[in-house]
Amino acid sequence: MNEQPKRKPGRPPGTINKTSAMAIERASAAGLLPHEILLSFARGERQIVRMENPETGEVKEVGFWPPPDMQIQCANYAAPYYAPKLAQVQHKGIQKSADQVSDDELLRIATDIEPIDGSGRDDVIDG
Repeated sequence: MNEQPKRKPGRPPGTINKTSAMAIERASAAGLLPHEILLSFARGERQIVRMENPETGEVKEVGFWPPPDMQIQCANYAAPYYAPKLAQVQHKGIQKSADQVSDDELLRIATDIEPIDGSGRDDVIDG
């Protein structure tokens, strides 16, 4: 018997949701970048959409105010364009305990450290 592979529930990967699809459509029509459209939705600015009557072919413009849930969703989608997440930094310090570090290594570490006063001089001693 040929068994069909089980399909995972939910939206297939790469599927665009309605808000993103609308932003892309508006961006191409208006000549704006997608994140600019998303930002206008997030701000709650009045949106003008061109709608065509399928029976008559008549095109008219309809305005609407984005509801709060759409504003929040658009703000979420626009956020990475304006405040990208910071990369994680992995600490690569000394991987030895103090008693495993040689005197030469300690001297090298000590000479690599900037002075606390920021002068660039290592002979400055506060007293």
